[in-house]
Amino acid sequence: MTLSINKDFIDKLVRDIKESIDTIKAYVSKPYEGLNEVEKYAIRYHLIVIAEALMSAILHVVRRAFGFTPETPIHALSKLRDEGLISNEELRDITNIIKLRNLLVHRYWIIDDRRVYENILKDFHNILTFIKRLQEYASRV
Repeated sequence: MTLSINKDFIDKLVRDIKESIDTIKAYVSKPYEGLNEVEKYAIRYHLIVIAEALMSAILHVVRRAFGFTPETPIHALSKLRDEGLISNEELRDITNIIKLRNLLVHRYWIIDDRRVYENILKDFHNILTFIKRLQEYASRV
């Protein structure tokens, strides 16, 4: 049995993701040496927000649109790939941010903030493209 997707819920999660991405981009516009400890922890926090919002949106859509109960968020991502809602590059980047979230939450003491900084300098393009598509899908069904 499928249920309707709560578009307002998806829209709220997308706003949270975009706001956190904008905040992170503002922090990484400074050189790494210019970041203080509070800013480094703020980057960590916003990465967790992005991952949590992505997982919530993905799980919501997979459960409601496809009547599928995934065992993990990564399992849900595989279902979205099977349904043609996510590209392999997007899947890779979202999987990586979920894994990073797990490290930040459960093994925070091993995090190398400089490495995180250097990796997030690259871009959030695949995540932004995916959430736009997810939002469009939620509007159609």
